Amino acid sequence: MIDPGKYSRAAQVLSLKMSGQVGPRTFELLVARYHTIEEILLADQEDLEELQGIGEKRSKVIAEAYNNLDRAQEVIDNLDASDTKVVTRLDEDYPQPLQDIHDPPLMLFYKGRLPTPGVRRVAVIGSQEVSAEGIGDAVELARILAREGVAVIGGLARGIDTAGHMGALKEDGVTFAVLPGGFKRIYPAENEALTGEIIKKGGLLSEHLPDTPVSAGRMISRNRLIVGLSDAVVIGEVSPESVGTLDTALCCQQVGKLMFVIIGEFNHHFEKLTEYGAVPLNGVDDNKLIFKALV
Repeated sequence: MIDPGKYSRAAQVLSLKMSGQVGPRTFELLVARYHTIEEILLADQEDLEELQGIGEKRSKVIAEAYNNLDRAQEVIDNLDASDTKVVTRLDEDYPQPLQDIHDPPLMLFYKGRLPTPGVRRVAVIGSQEVSAEGIGDAVELARILAREGVAVIGGLARGIDTAGHMGALKEDGVTFAVLPGGFKRIYPAENEALTGEIIKKGGLLSEHLPDTPVSAGRMISRNRLIVGLSDAVVIGEVSPESVGTLDTALCCQQVGKLMFVIIGEFNHHFEKLTEYGAVPLNGVDDNKLIFKALV
């Protein structure tokens, strides 16, 4: 059997992830039982089967996860060539706020840097198909936040998210984009140049390996990361078809995260968000409510 201790911690965690049978919840269960990744990778099938919820089929796959170590280490080593770094849930620099969300990712890949602990962070998100007024409000709000030293979080999506990133950058501020796929699959493609500017001032974050394609499910799944990383979430213009925005609002409600929505002549579909607990802002000039909440 391969000695797991010869491999980096990132490769050890990735080998479990590669098995296809170890997600966030199973990972927590395994760590609680075995305490170290090395011990998990050395566990035999019979022992694994005794854990509630694992079962015979899954325990067999997990017990053979050590076979993925060489391939996992190669993947980790190759990340350096693309200036991609990785942090696992067991590392000290793993963003603490993510430990408290539903299903925290086993690994977080990033370009640039991770959010600085103690620095206030606000997500500026909304629909992709929005009015010029909605874009303008998102840019202006992000500029105001950046001037006060607040980092702006977004999902790099068209519309409000992109406007938030750009607004922060206009003030030479810090912004982080959480991607729904890998770094080699930037979505939307037209934001490729924008990602370069974001990396200079903050970072790109993803729970997926660089080659991972974007999917509808991954777009929804990344919302929990945006919410988790933020001290508060501000939703700009939203359309009735914006499933992603409504899902983010639901995430906020579930974890008790501060949430605001900008209302105005152009934003006619904010009522559902207030049902989820969003505090209405009467335009960007009402931003004092956000800063009061961040104290």
